[in-house]
Amino acid sequence: MVDQLRSDPAADLKKLKSVATSAQLNAVETLIGRQRDEGQRQTGTTMINELQVQSVNLDNSDPKAGKVPTVVIDVCWDVSKVDVIDKSGKSIVSPNRPDTGWTRYSVANYDYAADPSGGWRVATGQDLKQTPCTAS
Repeated sequence: MVDQLRSDPAADLKKLKSVATSAQLNAVETLIGRQRDEGQRQTGTTMINELQVQSVNLDNSDPKAGKVPTVVIDVCWDVSKVDVIDKSGKSIVSPNRPDTGWTRYSVANYDYAADPSGGWRVATGQDLKQTPCTAS
C-alpha cells in the first residue's frame, strides 16, 4: 500500500487507514505528503525478505486505554529495486542508502471485539540497528 501511494501522487491517502493506525498512520501520511509537496515519487517495489514474530498478546481487556491485542513483528525489507525521483525525474536516493534493513512493527487490533480477524493495523514502526538481512 505504501509503495502504491508513494508511486502515484493522485492516489488517496485515506487508503492508509485500512493498513495503519495511530503513530504509524501519522508518520506515513506526513512522509508521503511531504514527498508529494516536493514533487517526489517512488519507482519500484519494496520486498519483504523475512518476518520474525517477537510476541503475540491477545489481551483485549481495556481497548479505550489502548490495551488491545498486539503482535510485534520484525520485518527485513529490501529496497534495492526502489528509487525516489524528483519532479524532473532525477534520483534523490543517496548512494550510501542501505538496500536492506530491519523494522519492528507493532500490529494492533483496536476493533478486536467486532472484527477479530480483519481489524489489524500497523500502529508503530521503529528501525532496528542490527545486521542487515540478505537482499533478494
